[in-house]
Amino acid sequence: MAEKYKVNTMSNQITTSNFDVETIDMRVIKKQNEIERYKNLSNLPKKFQQCTFNNATIGSKEEQRVKLMLEKYCQNFDKALEKGIGIYLYGVRGTGKTFYSLCIFNDLSKKYSVYRTSLAEIYKRIKKTFKNGNSDEEEIYKDLLNADLIIFDDLGKERLTEEWGKEKLFEIFNLLYEQEKCLIISTTLDPEQMKEYTKIQGSDDVLDRLRENCKGIAFNWESRRKEIKKEIFREIFG
Repeated sequence: MAEKYKVNTMSNQITTSNFDVETIDMRVIKKQNEIERYKNLSNLPKKFQQCTFNNATIGSKEEQRVKLMLEKYCQNFDKALEKGIGIYLYGVRGTGKTFYSLCIFNDLSKKYSVYRTSLAEIYKRIKKTFKNGNSDEEEIYKDLLNADLIIFDDLGKERLTEEWGKEKLFEIFNLLYEQEKCLIISTTLDPEQMKEYTKIQGSDDVLDRLRENCKGIAFNWESRRKEIKKEIFREIFG
């Protein structure tokens, strides 16, 4: 204990440099545990670790431009985190939205707590709390609010009722907006379709909040999913 605290006889002050180092080390360990917890909590496909910017197969100049923008976002994430800035990825299926959102996940989860989920999964967790009371629902919101970045995969495929589904949608996104949380949304819905999907009682409040804090990036090239499967079939069957 004596080694941790040194008395300055001139100023009669105690320095705690070794103690500070230990405190910093504990913060690092705590953050790493938090990062691992969010990885375990996230919905991740089997081969998600293969989704990296270095492994991207670029099919067009437009895709190259989008890739560079997403890499730039990761490089400047501290500033995005401070301001609550996110991304809205939209385009037809098979253009790489999920792949690139996982690239961001893998890049940023080295240092930040990233929670990849879906609206359907959040709703499923909420409905499970109906038997146990609202305290469990608060834990779900806490998971969202404590993450540095939340990735909503394939938003828009859920069927929402006006009474509960859309009200919950507004509640969730309004909370994340007020707390300036960074969001990444991938969807097949273009902005006009998203407007209709998120509209509640004639109000566009959800979309307005997304537009304010999320940069829209269109994946406007053709799907490559069938071509990729053809290559795999050739490898297997000749």
